[in-house]
Amino acid sequence: MLVRARSTAQSPARLALLGLVVATAVLAAGCSSGDGSSAKSTTTTVSKVTSSTVATGTGGSSGNSGSSSGQGSTGTAAPSGPAPTINSFVTPDNIDCHNGNSQNFSASWTTTNAVKTTISIDGPGVYKTYGANGSDSLPFNCSSSHTFLLTAYGQDGRTATKSITLQPRNVQTTTTDSGSGTTTTS
Repeated sequence: MLVRARSTAQSPARLALLGLVVATAVLAAGCSSGDGSSAKSTTTTVSKVTSSTVATGTGGSSGNSGSSSGQGSTGTAAPSGPAPTINSFVTPDNIDCHNGNSQNFSASWTTTNAVKTTISIDGPGVYKTYGANGSDSLPFNCSSSHTFLLTAYGQDGRTATKSITLQPRNVQTTTTDSGSGTTTTS
């Protein structure tokens, strides 16, 4: 875009101001898409040309009687590509603890649009990282219920999660003789 100044006798300050006005208009036009989609960020700078013209363009700038530079805003890129989804996360309904306090159980999962998955047990912190689809034998302590969180990660960093809380059943009780009576704990 090229804008001609009215007179060759105009001051460099007026030309610089005119250039900033033009640059602002170009930035506003370039950053607004009107359809709700994210626009790419642009950088526009203004240069004062030795004749009585002001030109806008991209890149560094300097004039005869000083220099000026401008930068456009850098926005956060909108997520690209489809979001990951968890199609299934299969575990037993509960964990049978009749063989002792520490058990293992099998879990499996499938996802769409994920590049990796993780499992966390009872809160933050990753127990293990897997591919997009997988299965594993997971630990279970029969002393209480436990929550297993599956997180699927998309290529652009978006995530999907699904959690399952498992309860122990058939928890074994232990009996000890304390000398003055019998104590039962579970």
